[in-house]
Amino acid sequence: MARRKKENRWEDIDGGSAFVVPYTLLRHPNFTRLSAFGHKLLMDLARQYTGFNNGYLCASWALMQEANWNSENTVRAAMLELEHYGLIQRTQQGGKNRPNLHAFTWRRIDEKKGQPLDVSSTAKPTDLWKEERPEYNRTAGERKAKKVVIPARKAA
Repeated sequence: MARRKKENRWEDIDGGSAFVVPYTLLRHPNFTRLSAFGHKLLMDLARQYTGFNNGYLCASWALMQEANWNSENTVRAAMLELEHYGLIQRTQQGGKNRPNLHAFTWRRIDEKKGQPLDVSSTAKPTDLWKEERPEYNRTAGERKAKKVVIPARKAA
């Protein structure tokens, strides 16, 4: 009796590859509380992911402008939100001519020779997203708009 060939659905995917997000993550309160900007940044970081570069994902302003982001502050706020909920982890603190680098917490952190990170590579994912966190409160910066002062009327 001949074996049935197992159906392979990877051929259905245009380009032949996919970015995998576990269902448990998609259903988790930390994920469902994300803002629209948080979701967009997560997908923009996913576009950089090759399967072998987790820990080397960059959300620099130059890259995010190419992804149609309009505000550097919005990118920064979305990045802080993803870090708050544990969906991404900072693997390199940025500085002068050095970007912040991040890793998805549901994937293990990879190591590239000659490019050390502040965080060591891992054999297993850190799964920081599994710790339920309180609602993220985005800090509102002071607006640069001029405040118009209307002089008080004098009583007649």
